[in-house]
Amino acid sequence: MPTTPATVTTKGTPEPGNSAAPRHVLDDAHLPVMTLRESALASNTAVMQAWVERHGMLFAPHMKTHMAPALAHRQVDAGAWGVTVASVQQAMVAWEHGLRHLLVANEVLDPAGLRWLASRRAVDPGSDVLCYVDSAAGVRAAAEAARAVDGAVHVLVEVGFPGGRTGARSPEAATAVAEAAAGAGAGAGAGAAADAVATGPGVVLRGVAGYEGGLPGVDAARAYVAGVLTVAAAVRHLVPGERALLSMGGSAWFDAVGDALATRPADLDVLLRSGAYLTHDDGFYAARTPFGRHPAEGSLRAAIEVWGRVTSCPEPGLALIAVGKRDISFDEGLPVVRQIRTGGPERLPGTPPVPGAVTVTRLDDQHCYLALAPETVLTPGDVVVFGISHPCTVFDKWRAVQVIDDDDTVLETIATWF
Repeated sequence: MPTTPATVTTKGTPEPGNSAAPRHVLDDAHLPVMTLRESALASNTAVMQAWVERHGMLFAPHMKTHMAPALAHRQVDAGAWGVTVASVQQAMVAWEHGLRHLLVANEVLDPAGLRWLASRRAVDPGSDVLCYVDSAAGVRAAAEAARAVDGAVHVLVEVGFPGGRTGARSPEAATAVAEAAAGAGAGAGAGAAADAVATGPGVVLRGVAGYEGGLPGVDAARAYVAGVLTVAAAVRHLVPGERALLSMGGSAWFDAVGDALATRPADLDVLLRSGAYLTHDDGFYAARTPFGRHPAEGSLRAAIEVWGRVTSCPEPGLALIAVGKRDISFDEGLPVVRQIRTGGPERLPGTPPVPGAVTVTRLDDQHCYLALAPETVLTPGDVVVFGISHPCTVFDKWRAVQVIDDDDTVLETIATWF
C-alpha cells in the first residue's frame, strides 16, 4: 500500500519517516538544501583556534555569521572565550542556549536592551557580557539602564576611522568617551573592580575595541590597529582591575591585528572576533583570508554547499536551477558550481565541472541561470551543487542545515536562530 507523503514546513529538512539512518543527503530531500561538510568544519575550527593561541589572543568568534547555537558551542568547546554577536537580540539567543561570555560588537542605545545587558550578572555571576560605546549619549543611556535594574553595563570604547561605520573618529574623542564611562562607573569610579555589580549600578569601562575589516588592505588595517593600541594605552589608567581588553577582528585582515599588537603591554588581553573562518567560502573570503598570505600558518576549506535541481533547459547554452536569492548568498559575488550530478543514481559522487564549462550569470528569487559551454549538457532532473561567496548571507536563509560527511551521509541537522 503506498505511503502518504509527509508535510514538510521547515526549509532544508527532508521528508520525515521514510529514510532509515544513515541517510544520504539526497534521500527524500526537498531541494534546495544547504549543507556543511563536517571535515571542513573540524579542520577550520582547529586551524583558527591554533592561530589565535599561537598569537597569544583570546577568541570570541562572531556568531552572527551562522546564528547556530550548535556551531557556537563547537567553537567554545575548541577553546574560544565566548562568542561575539551584533545585537542584543542575538545575545539573547546565545544566552538562552547556555553561552555566558558574550560581546555585543555594537553600540546599544535601546533602553530595554541595555537593561537586559546590565542584569546578566545578577542572573549568572559567572557571566561576562559587554557592549560598545562611542559617545557620551551612549554612556548616559547605559548608566540610566544600569540604575533601573541595579546592575552594571560593561563597555568597550569603540575607536573608528573616517568614512568607516561606528566608533569615535579620533583618539581625543575616544578618550573623552572613556573618561565619561569611567565617570559613570559603578559606585566607585575608576577604582572599582571589573566585577563591579556589588558596588552599585553604573557603567564599567573594560577597554577599547575596533574593526579593521572595512579597510582596503592589510597595510591600512595594520596602521589602524596600531592607532587603536595607542588609545588603549592612553585610557588604561581609567580601566579598573589588573587587566584591560582590546577587541579587534574581521575575517580578512586578522594577520594585521597580530602584527600590530605583537608588542602590546603584558596586562592587555586581545579578544579577536573573526567569524567567517568556520565555514569559509568559495569567493569573498577565499580571496582575502590571511592564510592565503601566510600559508605556513594553515589553510581553510569551504564547508558550505547549496544543492539544487535542474528544472529547465529551454534553449542551447542555458539551464535553470531551482536555487535563487531566497536560498543562496549573492551580495559579495554570485555562487560557483562545485559539482554536477548528471543522470544515473544520485548517490554517485558528483563531478567538478571543467573550468568555464558552467557559469552562474544571474539569480532571481527562486531561479539560478547557468550559462553552458557548447560541449556541456545538462538535463532536467540533474543536481547541481553550488559553493558560495560570503557565508553571513546564506545562513540567514535557512532554519535547518544538514551537516554531512565526505560521502554525503547526513550526520546531524542543526538549527539557526535569526
